[in-house]
Amino acid sequence: MKVAHRIQSIAVAMVVAGVVTCWQYSSTMNEAVALPFNDDMVNVQKRTGVMMRPKVPGTVAVGMSQYHVASREAAEALSNPLKGDPMSIASGKRLFAVNCLPCHGDISKKPYEPGAVGKKSLQTPPDLTSDMYKTRTDGSIYATIHFGIRLMPGHGWKLSPTEHWDLVNYVRSQQGVN
Repeated sequence: MKVAHRIQSIAVAMVVAGVVTCWQYSSTMNEAVALPFNDDMVNVQKRTGVMMRPKVPGTVAVGMSQYHVASREAAEALSNPLKGDPMSIASGKRLFAVNCLPCHGDISKKPYEPGAVGKKSLQTPPDLTSDMYKTRTDGSIYATIHFGIRLMPGHGWKLSPTEHWDLVNYVRSQQGVN
């Protein structure tokens, strides 16, 4: 009885600590495969210990040639195919929290306050909900996300075109433009 109680206590502690991993079995039932810890990792070929890196300059990833944006000017000329889509805005909010919030802060809260990294930066990141940014085109915001500007690094190498537009739609929703 003591052993069963001890095993149960350990199991509860592991669940509380978040250590327990869910398992799914392959179709052959011979091997267990860990479930991804977030939906970005579903149906991709990432493996433990592999880190996504920026692309080599002058190259285009396999299967991405139709999405290749050659220059800032080309990106600024793009029009938003997902304008105002609620699912896109929700995805953009999640992407913003991961990629933008550390510097730009939570743009849904007023008054504007930069994020933890932005507070320590040489240049304070701008309030993306200000009137100056409301007048920019969706293509201009896409270009800034893709290529970066001043101290902001470009995220074009790690975000898909759809994720770029999701971020644009989230920013627009917070600006009250959509």
